[in-house]
Amino acid sequence: MIEPFTQGNRSAVPGLFDLPSISPLSSRLLAVIGNDDVSIKELANLIQQDATLTARIISLANSAYFGQTTPITSVEAAIFKSLGLRLTKNLALSIALAAPFDAGTVCPSFDKHYFWLKAVLTANLAYSLRDLFDAEHRPQADMAYLAGLLHDFGLLPLVCYLPKELNEILNPITLGLSVHQQLQQVLDTDHHEVGAMLAAKWKIPAPVVNAIMHHVEMDYEGEDQELVALIYLCSCWATQYLETGEWNVIPECAETVVQRFSLNRNELIKNFRKQHHSFSALESVADAIVGD
Repeated sequence: MIEPFTQGNRSAVPGLFDLPSISPLSSRLLAVIGNDDVSIKELANLIQQDATLTARIISLANSAYFGQTTPITSVEAAIFKSLGLRLTKNLALSIALAAPFDAGTVCPSFDKHYFWLKAVLTANLAYSLRDLFDAEHRPQADMAYLAGLLHDFGLLPLVCYLPKELNEILNPITLGLSVHQQLQQVLDTDHHEVGAMLAAKWKIPAPVVNAIMHHVEMDYEGEDQELVALIYLCSCWATQYLETGEWNVIPECAETVVQRFSLNRNELIKNFRKQHHSFSALESVADAIVGD
């Protein structure tokens, strides 16, 4: 079980005692994630309560990835003609959850576009690769996509509340240790733990919380282990692709997952190719989420 932030626990990092409560809008969006009966109009009305979220959803619908030939000008049209209910729910919730950490942060080493591009790549690939898992234990589609979007979510509050420390840790010239390892050394916590604690506090579905917390553990065998392994694999590929441009190689760090779950290698490469061919369009999705 994930403990909340307290001054007595190991993760009591200065500046993180008072992480914000979930916003009323995010709470309402979270409530519709698992509700298959919500209508397009109901979801559109909910999104339209926030002008920034409205603009980003419309921008997402008009992004190159969705290939609209005529401009989308309303949230209802964005849902009906382009995004669909399920994708709109996940994207809207992720944007709303990130909003409290969006403004006023001075951390030059944090690349917001890279953050969301990796999230979009991971989510998109996870949605596709879930079908390679045994049907009995296959991760649920919405959970796979949402976990992909939020797997590094804990970086946002850390960058917001500890910009100086994170600016040094995220600096490209920093060599040797991963961000995860450096955070453990400097703060005695990391973005996976922070993200999972915040997600648990906000009552994000438990499978997503587990994926945020454990997806760097290649041999994790607890609850939702298939989803955790899926996000680990997809995050490894997204990092490899963004750093090297290699798309047709299974990341070495993910070999354990491939073997453990007997994933079809040819199908993996086929799905990697699809992400590669869609990359420019997926960049437009990340641009729309960032909204700059």
